[in-house]
Amino acid sequence: MFTAPSLDQPIVDNTVCLKGALVIPPPKGDANRSVQKSGVLDADGNFVENSITWRNTNQINLEPAMPDAGDIVDLEGSYMYAGPLFGHFGHFLVESICRFWAVDHLKGKIDGIAFVPKFQNRPQHVVGVFRPLIEMLGVDIPVINIEDPTRVETLYVPQQGFGMFEMIEGAPEFRDWIKSKGGKGVAPQGDKKIYVSRSALPPARGSMLGEKRLEALLEAEGYTAFHPQKHNFEEQIAAYKAATHIISIDGSPLHMAALVCDANQKVACIARRAGNLDEIFARQLKAFQEIETTTISALVQDWIPEQDNRPSRVSFGEVDFGILYDRLKEGGFISGGERWAPFSDADLAELVEELAVAQKVGFKRYVKP
Repeated sequence: MFTAPSLDQPIVDNTVCLKGALVIPPPKGDANRSVQKSGVLDADGNFVENSITWRNTNQINLEPAMPDAGDIVDLEGSYMYAGPLFGHFGHFLVESICRFWAVDHLKGKIDGIAFVPKFQNRPQHVVGVFRPLIEMLGVDIPVINIEDPTRVETLYVPQQGFGMFEMIEGAPEFRDWIKSKGGKGVAPQGDKKIYVSRSALPPARGSMLGEKRLEALLEAEGYTAFHPQKHNFEEQIAAYKAATHIISIDGSPLHMAALVCDANQKVACIARRAGNLDEIFARQLKAFQEIETTTISALVQDWIPEQDNRPSRVSFGEVDFGILYDRLKEGGFISGGERWAPFSDADLAELVEELAVAQKVGFKRYVKP
């Protein structure tokens, strides 16, 4: 039985070096499962505990079966095992980079970094997409994504140093790596005040009701709406580094900001769904960059697709704009004039109807069981 590692204490000595270990990716043709059978088996076939990636106390990868000998390929040289390579931007920024703290400690000992796919969907495309960002985070050695069971001549397997939820502050070594490497080669460039918007994302992505209204109100306060998905990684990093004030709904871009910003910047996070995610982002920004984030939990109601039974990443949050105004003004993000009014019943009905048309599915209020 394995237990989730503690990240409260140094982990610098928790890297295992294996000869002839097997790196096992998820099976080809399998679905994108929340928990996959993948990881590292040592030369004797034992599952290597450090190859587990944890999400709180839950493993996102379980012990894989020993593959048939004829399915195993050989990889000469020395590599660092990095765990699952997520195609999802936010999970990449938290769970796929969680062992990068060890790269500098292994300098001169490894030829590259070896991921396994989160699932087998265009694995070489995924690593190609993220390779430039990996380099901007200070990793200057080759990165591969292993598609077939592979016996590696020498494999280093560091402990996970960062993760979701209760692991969001990271281990000391991970925080040190971020402060020394995160986006250092990218020059700041962009507007001083930005609102990180979700309004131009595809319809099936969740957000908050009335986001266009919020954009207009913030533009009147001197903010520019910034749509990260319209920019390459370098431009995103440059924009976050240049901004003195960043306002964002809770979401993946704040993970990026936590990797590259500094203590002189002001950040506000607006909760768009239940779950205290604004507080989790605040913990990461504090731990990594000493930023005291203004958290805004003004959620009145979760609106979810009719076929769903709970809030999720596709749900929309109804937020009290008056409380939003108060918190942003108290935090020094807006100068303010007249307090922002909440939506009327008629406005709310119109917004929900617009949402249903855009999403091609009806939405309902979420009622806690």
